[in-house]
Amino acid sequence: MRCNRIFTFCLLTLLSISIYGADPHHDHHGQPTSAVATSAVTAPPASAVPLGMPASAPQPQQEGSGIGTGLWARGASAGPIVFAVLLILILLSIFSWAILVAKWLVLRKLEESSSKFSHIFWESRSLNDLNQRIQEYPHSPIREAFRNGYAELIRSNPMKEQAITPEIGLAAAMENVQRTLYKTKGEQKRAMERFLPVLALTASAAPFIGLFGTVWGIMNAFEGIAQSGSTSLASVAPGISEALLATAFGLAAAIPAVVGYNIAQNKIRGLLLQFDGFKADFLNIIERYLVVDRGEKAGPSSSHTPRL
Repeated sequence: MRCNRIFTFCLLTLLSISIYGADPHHDHHGQPTSAVATSAVTAPPASAVPLGMPASAPQPQQEGSGIGTGLWARGASAGPIVFAVLLILILLSIFSWAILVAKWLVLRKLEESSSKFSHIFWESRSLNDLNQRIQEYPHSPIREAFRNGYAELIRSNPMKEQAITPEIGLAAAMENVQRTLYKTKGEQKRAMERFLPVLALTASAAPFIGLFGTVWGIMNAFEGIAQSGSTSLASVAPGISEALLATAFGLAAAIPAVVGYNIAQNKIRGLLLQFDGFKADFLNIIERYLVVDRGEKAGPSSSHTPRL
């Protein structure tokens, strides 16, 4: 009861200040007060002090939850649920930025390494010579394609001699090399796409996580309005701004994740296209070698030399 009386007195005091300019010569009804009434109000100084204290009590709370206090203070004042949502979004944003920067650096290095190895591949004297110096070149998808494909070609040489017919041996060797290159492409794609699901998850889920924090914060703000009984903009604005802070954090986490995911996918797509082009050229060279090798065995007078 005492708290209700104090809160009612605060509301009436604020109302009188806003309407009448806090004229000390008027009472709550706007009528001039007599000397007896004035002496009666000011007579008990002990009761005047407690009634005057609550008028300034809400001010520290408004300062603590005001707009100029900072993000963490606003999130903490909005409640534990909203604060937990903000922490989740901050962690997702940190992971997204780390993956974005790391992927951009790694994929750019792979692009440079692939271009360099492709140039060296066409300038090499033979595949055997290039295979002996394969460790000197940096890692790249097409380097792994050459290394695995050449190793499978060497393993397929005995199979060609043991085949029923040369045509069957040639077809089996080509199929083995193609399957090896297909497997290599899948492994390289999986390695390049590592941690990209985190960006996709952040891009799709972060706005909804932020929206959940917004809804929860607005619900708490309306509950506070219902308990206080005040519907003024000054009482609603801090709670609404704290709730909308979760939406801002959600968008701040989702936008870099979307941009980073699209950039990474575009670079990976370009590397895979380069891989497919190298795969086609490599298979053509292997097939020419196998055909020439079979022709040399069929006719010793052939003057062709394989590029192996």
